[in-house]
Amino acid sequence: MKSDIHWYDNNGANSPAIGDGVTLRTFWRILRIEGLIPFTGCAIVIGLVVALWEVGLSGIDWGLFVMTVVATLFIHLDAHIWNDITDLEVDRHEKSRETGRDRPLVSGWATVCDYKNLSLLITILIIVLAAFLTMQRIYIPLLFIMGFFFDYGYNHPRIALSYHPYTEWYIFPWLVVGVTVTVVYAATGIFSLLAFILSLLHGLTVTCFVVSMMRRDVNSDRVGRKNTSSVRHPELPHSTSYGIVTLIVSVLMLYPLYAILGRMALAYALILTTVIIAGINTVYGARIDQLCTRALYTAFPDFELKANELMVQQVGASMIHAAAIIMILLTFGEIL
Repeated sequence: MKSDIHWYDNNGANSPAIGDGVTLRTFWRILRIEGLIPFTGCAIVIGLVVALWEVGLSGIDWGLFVMTVVATLFIHLDAHIWNDITDLEVDRHEKSRETGRDRPLVSGWATVCDYKNLSLLITILIIVLAAFLTMQRIYIPLLFIMGFFFDYGYNHPRIALSYHPYTEWYIFPWLVVGVTVTVVYAATGIFSLLAFILSLLHGLTVTCFVVSMMRRDVNSDRVGRKNTSSVRHPELPHSTSYGIVTLIVSVLMLYPLYAILGRMALAYALILTTVIIAGINTVYGARIDQLCTRALYTAFPDFELKANELMVQQVGASMIHAAAIIMILLTFGEIL
C-alpha cells in the first residue's frame, strides 16, 4: 500500500525543524521498556536459562553471551527508532494522553535527522559486534540477517511491513524465537530445540498484547493509512482469535517438550503455565474486542483509554509468563 507520507522530510507539517537532539528524555522514550522487556528482555533471559540447561554454568561462553545480548538490544532499539520515523504522521493522530505514550518527534524533542544519526551509530556497533561473533560462531551472520529483517522489514519506511496486515503472525512471535535461539547459539554453539519451543510459546503469549495494541490504535492507524489487520478487518475479534491460537499451539507443544526434557511433569508444568497466562490474555483480548466493536458502531471517546488499561494487564501477564517458565525450568530442570 503506497502512502503520501514524506518519509524523509524532517520539516513536515507541524514538525519543528530544530529539536533538542537525543537527550536523556528522548532516549528514554525511544527505549520504550514496555515493549523492550516483554519481547527482547524476556527472550534473552529465557535463552540464558536454556543455555544453562544445555551445557551448565561452566559450559557457557560468557563473553560471547554478553556481546550477543548487547547486539540484540541494539537491534530492538534501532527498530524503535525507525518505527517512530515511519509512524510520524500516524502518531500525530494517536491519543498519547490516553495511551500514556510521549512521541519525541511529534513533540519536537528531536528531529528525524537526530534519529537517523543515532540509528547509524547503533548499526555500526551491531555490525562490529556481529563481525567479532562470527569469528567464533560461523552461523551468526544468518541469525543477525534475520534480526535486521525484523528491524528494517517491519519498521523502515522503504519496506514498512507495519503498514500491511498479518504481521502479528509472521513477525512478532518469531522475533522472540530469533533472539532466544541466537543467544543460546552464541553462548553454547548449539541450536537448541528447547530454546525454539519455549521462545515460541512466549512469543505467541506476548504478541497477544501487540494484537490488542493494534486494536486500540485502529482509529489513528486508519487515519494514517496504516493497513493493519484490525484496520482491514475491524469487525473480526483479532485479540480473541490470537489468544485461542496461542492456547492451541501451547497444548500441541506438550509432547515435543516431553521428548526434549524427558520428564512429563516438567513439560506439563511449563505448558500449564503457558495455557493459564494465554487464557488470561485471551479474556483481556476478548474485552478489548468488545470495546473495539462498540467504538466501531457508536461514539466512544474513552475507547483508547479503556483498551489501553486492558492491554497493560496483558503486558504484565506476559512478563509473569516468562518469569514463571524460567523459575520452573531453573527449579525443576535440575539446573540449580
